[in-house]
Amino acid sequence: MPEGYLVEMLEREHEACRRLVRMPFLSERLYGSLGLQSSFCWFLLQISMEHLVPSMRGDVDILAGALSWTDPGTFATLVSEERANHSDWHISRNYEIAALRLARAGGMKWPPSTDLLVGVEAKCAYWDSDTIGMSGGALKSAKASVAKTRKIRRQAGTLLEIGLNHVVLLDMIANPPVSGPDGGAWISALGAATESTGAMSEILDQRLSQDCEAGHWVWSIGSVAGGDEFHRGAGAPIELRSSRGNSRLKGSVETKSMRQEMEQKLTRMLSEFPRPLGFPAIFVDCKHCGSLHVLPWDGTGCDAT
Repeated sequence: MPEGYLVEMLEREHEACRRLVRMPFLSERLYGSLGLQSSFCWFLLQISMEHLVPSMRGDVDILAGALSWTDPGTFATLVSEERANHSDWHISRNYEIAALRLARAGGMKWPPSTDLLVGVEAKCAYWDSDTIGMSGGALKSAKASVAKTRKIRRQAGTLLEIGLNHVVLLDMIANPPVSGPDGGAWISALGAATESTGAMSEILDQRLSQDCEAGHWVWSIGSVAGGDEFHRGAGAPIELRSSRGNSRLKGSVETKSMRQEMEQKLTRMLSEFPRPLGFPAIFVDCKHCGSLHVLPWDGTGCDAT
């Protein structure tokens, strides 16, 4: 994973998405509202639309689906064992250990289910690192023009058109690092993140049309001096409007056809990878090496990333 602050990166949008899925607790509310458990998902990052529906162009910043067990009964048994052996632990810890045991024993269903597919269209604005305080003029890459707004709406519409169950527009804001004594730095970073969200509120209000079924979330990423946001960050995604699902899955023959094609290609694509031994299972359609591979956070995959 590249080190450094998001405000200093050229590919901050892609890196912010990678950090988000690597920290499932941050996106728990977002994916939970769409029927997924962020810590028990498969993710495809930057996936080219041509890999899913050859007739379409563009990409999906984050495509997600659920993981499941080949034999749910075995998982229930392991949870009972963990509860019996470690009754003093919080039950969430018992579930986590049971899940890791079963995953490492090859118990995860693979290729995974494609019954529920969620797509995220991500944008990342940022504040100039040299800025002292917050001002509208310091906000960069906000994509606030009429032309940019139309493009964002088209992108969200395309994700609905290809037949995803839920689509979310995720506006991210990278903030310069702040410092302070002890825990005060985190309070300051969260305050800066909150302030930048407010400064961008008028732009956010115009992002999607009222009749668009996509959800809209904002993640203003607070940054604490002394380490990048993956290790010293503040703030989590906040819902601005809920996803209303995708009525095209019932009303459009073309969308139904694209969804069927997409499921077939996803199953074939993911079946080429070995059964994951941990979770979440994260893959990237790498623009550096031109191949689809495991996200190299665990030491595998493309060194170019």
